[in-house]
Amino acid sequence: MIKIYSTPTCPWCKKTKEYLKSKKIDFIDVNVADDMKEREEMRSLSNQSGVPVINIDGEIIIGFDKGKIDKLILNKTTV
Repeated sequence: MIKIYSTPTCPWCKKTKEYLKSKKIDFIDVNVADDMKEREEMRSLSNQSGVPVINIDGEIIIGFDKGKIDKLILNKTTV
């Protein structure tokens, strides 16, 4: 499962979601500006308050890191 903790005004969040869509990868988008419970979950997982935070099967990526995303997605599709 891929979960993106994001806000509507974050340009890097938009780039992350556009990138995953271009790869035809399904994900859950969580707006942490509106959802306090999800914001606290994001902080607990990442020790960060900035977005995007991406959770790919328990592996946490902070920011739009295409290399890490690709590595985890490749591992996910080959397992």
